[in-house]
Amino acid sequence: MRELQRTIIDHLGVKPEIDPAAEVDRRVRFLVDYLRASGAKGYVLGLSGGVDSTLAGRLAQLAVEKVRAEGGDAVFVGMRLPYRVQHDEADAVTAVEFVDADEAVTVNVAPGVDALNGEIREATGSELTDFTKGNAKARHRMVAQYALAGDRGLLVIGADHAAENVTGFFTKFGDGAADVLPLSGLNKRQGRALLRHLGAPKQLWDKVPTADLLDENEGQTDEDELGLRYDDIDDYLEGRDVPEQIAETIESVWHRNRHKRTTPVEVSDAWWRPGEQTALVVIDMQNSYFEFPDLASVRDELVASINELIEAAHEAGRPVVLVRTEHARDRSTWTLNMCEDDQGFAFPGTEQAQFLDELATGDHIEVVKTRDSAFFDTDLKARLAHIGVDHLLVCGVSTHSCVAQTAIDGFAENLHVAIARGAISSDNSELSEALLDFCADQMRQPIVDQQASLELLRTGAWPESDSD
Repeated sequence: MRELQRTIIDHLGVKPEIDPAAEVDRRVRFLVDYLRASGAKGYVLGLSGGVDSTLAGRLAQLAVEKVRAEGGDAVFVGMRLPYRVQHDEADAVTAVEFVDADEAVTVNVAPGVDALNGEIREATGSELTDFTKGNAKARHRMVAQYALAGDRGLLVIGADHAAENVTGFFTKFGDGAADVLPLSGLNKRQGRALLRHLGAPKQLWDKVPTADLLDENEGQTDEDELGLRYDDIDDYLEGRDVPEQIAETIESVWHRNRHKRTTPVEVSDAWWRPGEQTALVVIDMQNSYFEFPDLASVRDELVASINELIEAAHEAGRPVVLVRTEHARDRSTWTLNMCEDDQGFAFPGTEQAQFLDELATGDHIEVVKTRDSAFFDTDLKARLAHIGVDHLLVCGVSTHSCVAQTAIDGFAENLHVAIARGAISSDNSELSEALLDFCADQMRQPIVDQQASLELLRTGAWPESDSD
């Protein structure tokens, strides 16, 4: 896999494979939880009849129904926002029927867009280009949604997803402006799979995507405008090999459209959840470290324990950070002892550098380090701050080096750290115990067994330190 490809996949949180039923449940739960945390009265979304808005709309309706079933009060308003007569009017009508929103309203944006165009013509002597006018349509649609949301105390849902995000295929402050993004981390084919799972008519989940913003090229497909096929974009986001030219095109537009990627809350964000935020940090579960006999002998048991923690973290909606070590072949990242021994390891792209095959590496944040500490010369602290994490549960290998040093530096970064005793190992048990005692005594970092680690991830309740 290309280095930037891995970075983009990690940033967008795309999984190579998904369980549609589990993803539906996860995203509905996200919408339920965020609605409660915000104190808003419900959601609003523009329904175009396309795959993305139809899926987001159905998830929103399921979420407000769940809120009401659990004793709360919430409403979902689906808005039709045509410019005059919509090109694919029949699909839009079918989508509204399938979504089955509590309320459906129609606001035609043509008067507002045309009035703006007329005022600009009057002021400048020329009309908006067709492209700019198309963006004005998208922005007027969002203005309408926020106007209704503001009057009724609702939140605006955006239908942006990973395949649009990576290409910047959305209008800045138009469909790119929203409060929540329930489709974040999905590519186009995964969105279709969720919509199909939900029982949508084939004409909706199998529909050819079109933004339908241009007057002069009505119905132009997204793929024609992008110059890319969604299948290729999806393959790239799932970590598959794609032709070099396609990969370079995707990476070029990713960089070019950085300014468009704003900050509505995403499914993987946790800063808004009440209480202290805990992340699971998994250290160096790579092939290279299990070449040591002492670690190889406990490999299966250790992986099973860590996978159990990862599953508990995912079920509780807590971030998982997978940390791995890599060293450049040119010696530029080698430690002093590596240079003295003239022996590097874990080179990029090698089997040594890869995570163990048995490790659950699905939905996670990945950090690459070159020293024992996961904080040294990495962006780990910034990434934790972005998702509101200030408590860490650390596990992995090796206890006496990378695990302990990460815990020590976590203390220096003013983060609360606990160490999962049931999910760590080392080839130096005596030194490991000494360092665990040091972390517990000097930094008051709890050393917790497997059951306590699982309880911490499930409840967020921070354990007391064993120190006096």
